[in-house]
Amino acid sequence: MKPTVIKDKKNGLNRRELMKTAGGAAFGLAASGLILPRAAHAAVKGGHLRVGLSQGTTSDSVVPGSYDQGFLILMSYTMHGKMTVVGSDNQLHGDLAESWEGSDGAKVWTFKLRDAEFHNGKKVQAKDVIASLNFHRGEDSTSAAKPIVANIKDIKADGTDTVIFTLNTGDADFPYILNDYQLCIGMAGDDGKIDWTDDGSRAGPYKLAKFQPGIKATYERAENHWNSETGHLDSCDVFVISDTNARQNAILTGEVDVIDNPDVRTMDMLAMKPNITVEEAPGFRFYGFTMFVDTAPYDNNDLRLALKYGVDREAMLDVALLGHGVVGNDNPITPSYRYHNKELEQRTYDPDRAKHHLKKAGFDSIDLDLSTSTAAFGTAVDAAIMYKSNLEAANINLNVINEAADSYWSNVWLKKPFITTDWSGRATEDLMFSVMFKDDAPWNDTHWGHDRFQKLLLDARAELNEELRAEMYGEMQTILTNEGGLVAPVIPNNIWAFDNKVAHAPEMSTTAQLDGYHFISRWWIA
Repeated sequence: MKPTVIKDKKNGLNRRELMKTAGGAAFGLAASGLILPRAAHAAVKGGHLRVGLSQGTTSDSVVPGSYDQGFLILMSYTMHGKMTVVGSDNQLHGDLAESWEGSDGAKVWTFKLRDAEFHNGKKVQAKDVIASLNFHRGEDSTSAAKPIVANIKDIKADGTDTVIFTLNTGDADFPYILNDYQLCIGMAGDDGKIDWTDDGSRAGPYKLAKFQPGIKATYERAENHWNSETGHLDSCDVFVISDTNARQNAILTGEVDVIDNPDVRTMDMLAMKPNITVEEAPGFRFYGFTMFVDTAPYDNNDLRLALKYGVDREAMLDVALLGHGVVGNDNPITPSYRYHNKELEQRTYDPDRAKHHLKKAGFDSIDLDLSTSTAAFGTAVDAAIMYKSNLEAANINLNVINEAADSYWSNVWLKKPFITTDWSGRATEDLMFSVMFKDDAPWNDTHWGHDRFQKLLLDARAELNEELRAEMYGEMQTILTNEGGLVAPVIPNNIWAFDNKVAHAPEMSTTAQLDGYHFISRWWIA
């Protein structure tokens, strides 16, 4: 029995759909609030869901701007309201925003709020949106979303239900930004600040009833959520189960109903179980290895190129993914993105060329440490060991360090110069580049700068001509592939498994796994 493959749909509205007219004229979109499509399968209210997730850490926090992996991303989309949301149909819809329109070359965006409430029954107002977005702005902000909102010049209210954003440069994708899992809308207090620990000040489909960082979260349906098409379950328990075997055993023994990232090595056996369904879909996620480009010896681009030519991508696709994905090309823009550079030559395994670049970097041979863990992805240790074997032919001696899974994202990521990584991607190229490669981004995990790239990042965001924008994003991908500190040899399908008592609509978002991490609010117990 083969896993169900969900058809990959290009995420979201294209720019012609997003705008009524281009240039300096006004343009807009009346946004539908429906998250689930009307389907023949009627959702059932009630029931309790148990979930086993692969990522989480004891340093996890409920404060937006710190959300950095699956446990927290899921928490964000489950308990918080956003201005917009990517629905199961992969289109952009309104969440707390009922509609929006852009003007002045996409520099000014006006959002109309719908009649929605926080969990405490108070109405969501423009002042709450302003306070929530300002939380991530300013010199003193430590939020990981700071580069995402850096283009916002001013936010002001027009009454209680209208918010007007003025940007430094035009951005026709701006409504997508407000869907990011960091940009939660909380209730502003009298002092204009938000108590992010207060569940009453949240506006998502579920309340957070219990939270144990990196261990467990319990959710209960918010009865006053504005959208009756979501929130079918009465409640849900989410457990962090970092160990791949333990997570898979949990669904086999009935301890949980849903898991992410099943072991691809035994996935076919899992799919053969009559009570379990395994699904997969291509998306924006990628696996790879990142290095600090400002730290020796990785500050030498020839050394970086040696590491890129020294990986056997086809073999790693088999070892790390057992074919459940495609080979990558050392930049984060996967084929699912609308501006994916199809013309960029695919890099292949070439030990002789790797040795050539190693020699140009000034080394006959070199010893390097690579940190890895199953916390990155289930077969990360196997992938690192295979990488070690590949590099031997290029005179690169890799010391693979198997780090502790429960502290990998808090103690290794962003701290050690050469590591194994897993990025879930973002809804647009601009968001992905801004979060991972903007020179001042908190999550710039390669310490990437590059003047031309940074200029293109700003210019592409403001460019309304589709062809010119595609050229800019294509050049940015070329720069990263040839000069960046990311080795991205494989692009995995998103894979998950669930007990057959769990049901969902025929369509699912492919922006990330598990219906774009919205499955708690969109799925139900049949």
